[in-house]
Amino acid sequence: MDTKPEIANLVNEIFNNKNNYLGISYYSHFINELKEYNFEDILACLIFKPEISIEDILYFILSTPSLWTYYSEKEWIEIMFRLNPRPEPFSKEIFDKGYVDIHFLCKYLKINALKMFLEQEDFDKKDKKRLLQYSRKVTPFLFMDELNIKDLDGEYLVDVNVLDAVRLKLADSEKVEILDLNEKELKQYIEKELKERFSTTIML
Repeated sequence: MDTKPEIANLVNEIFNNKNNYLGISYYSHFINELKEYNFEDILACLIFKPEISIEDILYFILSTPSLWTYYSEKEWIEIMFRLNPRPEPFSKEIFDKGYVDIHFLCKYLKINALKMFLEQEDFDKKDKKRLLQYSRKVTPFLFMDELNIKDLDGEYLVDVNVLDAVRLKLADSEKVEILDLNEKELKQYIEKELKERFSTTIML
């Protein structure tokens, strides 16, 4: 995963003042410049910036819906591929921005991103195992709470109804499955995949 200098310069400009780069109104000043680049390249650049957290990237995505609301499952899979190889889980901290696409798809679009990832034949087996190990530890944080929903008002962050529309559009594809599992069921799914794919049983 590499980054392009021109994108890095734009990211530096946008994230120069951490107290300001939250919400649609702020990012609207840069949206035309952002649209000149591939969304996956922008995400890759953000991941490489040590001062930018996974929360910062999620807020960036939620503040720039025009960059991704038209994406099909093919383009989300391209993003997954672009962010590979995945980092070793918990080498630095529990919430790893190297998995930000998984957080976003599961938590906000309510798409089973784990299944999408695992079904990609050209993804490395090591990445799939790391994904499952990571997701198993952060399962509670792959779901929205009331505070998250409150911010999705279309003014501060993207409207929750827009997220619903994007999810339904993606679900028209046979390759996309809505994440209709609760936390316990998702943990069971992850455990099952770990056992069947890697003959690994991990204590809950």
